[in-house]
Amino acid sequence: MHAFVGKLNGSFEKVNKFFRISIQLPNPSQKTIRVGSVFGLFLLIFGLIGGFKWSTIGGLLVVLSNLGNLLSKKK
Repeated sequence: MHAFVGKLNGSFEKVNKFFRISIQLPNPSQKTIRVGSVFGLFLLIFGLIGGFKWSTIGGLLVVLSNLGNLLSKKK
């Protein structure tokens, strides 16, 4: 996974240099990822209790995204 992200970042750097722009990709800290996961978990529980399907789906996606990001940084 890190090799793919490295290639993707390299491609963005080439595009940035070609167009002479500076776009920095986000690099969240462990604390930011954990806060995002807690927020996603809150949305998930709120959606399950309240019966809001979009809140449930959104919360689930946020939790899974942050969990994947957290696990990929450990390797």
